[in-house]
Amino acid sequence: MMTKAPATAVYDTLSLLFDFPNQDQRLWWHSIAPMFAAMLDTAGHNVHDQYRHLGIFKKHIIPFLGVYPAQGKHTWPSVLTRYGIPFELSLNCLDSIVRYTFEPTTEHTGTGDDSYNAFAILQCIQKLVRIQPGIDMEWFGYFRNELVLNATESARLGRNDSVNQQPIRTQNKLALDLKGDRFALKVYLYPHLKSIATGVSAHDLIFNSVRKLSQKHSSIQPAFNVLCDYVASRNDPDSNAAGAEAEAEAGVPASALRARLLSCDLVDPSKSRIKIYLLEQTVSLSAMEDLWTLGGRRTDSSTLNGLDMMRELWHLLQIPSGFIKYPETDLKLGQVPDEQLPSMVHYALHPDQPIPEPQVYFTVFGMSDAGITNALATFFRRHGWYEMAKKYRVFLEGSFPNHDFESLNHLHTYVSFSYRKNKPYLSVYLHSFETGQWPAFPDDPTAFHAFKRCDLSLT
Repeated sequence: MMTKAPATAVYDTLSLLFDFPNQDQRLWWHSIAPMFAAMLDTAGHNVHDQYRHLGIFKKHIIPFLGVYPAQGKHTWPSVLTRYGIPFELSLNCLDSIVRYTFEPTTEHTGTGDDSYNAFAILQCIQKLVRIQPGIDMEWFGYFRNELVLNATESARLGRNDSVNQQPIRTQNKLALDLKGDRFALKVYLYPHLKSIATGVSAHDLIFNSVRKLSQKHSSIQPAFNVLCDYVASRNDPDSNAAGAEAEAEAGVPASALRARLLSCDLVDPSKSRIKIYLLEQTVSLSAMEDLWTLGGRRTDSSTLNGLDMMRELWHLLQIPSGFIKYPETDLKLGQVPDEQLPSMVHYALHPDQPIPEPQVYFTVFGMSDAGITNALATFFRRHGWYEMAKKYRVFLEGSFPNHDFESLNHLHTYVSFSYRKNKPYLSVYLHSFETGQWPAFPDDPTAFHAFKRCDLSLT
């Protein structure tokens, strides 16, 4: 009888073959690749595709991750994770799609040549375009002009010392969705710095940019108009929507939905989706229901079927309700979380679809990872996804084999849920740092040592 190779077999083989030009790149590889390899295996990628995707990661992605984070090292603070780490793996559990998201940086990031990291992403995309046909830059070019600092704005901010204290300095990040031996590329844009430079809120910058684009590409107008109507109703100072009883600030009602970022697919615009991400500070089931139905604007049978599953997931995850603001500072590397984050939703605008599609994000960071894992396994079993119910905990525990899994509360950041064409989609967004048998070598820096069994046993 043939024995199945361990999930990290491809990582182990490549680690014997790869050379690295510097210590930072070596550390990034051994910190992330064990979990990456295991996730590819869990998602059912064949061994040939695993070699390809890990090879692309090593050759084209790691060089853009910058200085490896460690205590006492100066690194570019990425908004991608609560620890400022510029890389995150996620897994669509029901469709077995692996994704990774990262904020590209170079040696010029944070210097006079690229003070606010606006240019590294262009260099990175240029390399990815050479190995993947079909990448289209039209909408990225448009949104980059609308939402990213230009040279004049960067120079103006450079004279403002307070900008370096801002909680968000990220302007862009990339994501690769891995399907077979190919990948689909997406870009995410944060206009926080643009907002400071122009005096226009990030929310208005995002909505104004899509509004202008919809005048040229009318196929997204119907869905965008519905979204604008819903968001306007939530942002009305007299709104009685979920959370309106909480205290309002600066004339913005507590029930308000505020756009945080925008993303689009780097494909032909006729096929690209635009996604607008909004923060929901009222964390409750009623608020999630309002997001899901666009305040009662979506009432079709598919929406209602998905609503039932979304409610089920809410009850299984047992997320505490409350009015939650997003923290103003990152966590320090290795810090045990003691916080809760707001909920989030994105609305996808598809060409020629009359209504936006929601994807809600259950923000589970700071909650028991074992509890989340058990809740997801229950959800999978109830709906017939028995294979993922068996594999998910094995994968996650195997990615952090030297940790006390029952004590962890920093591995899951979000659990997202959507329901499209009568099919559910559920993804998990995961801490992807110091994975596998870390440290790979005795002198490797270890920030999350407090989570390891040997240390926990002494407390």
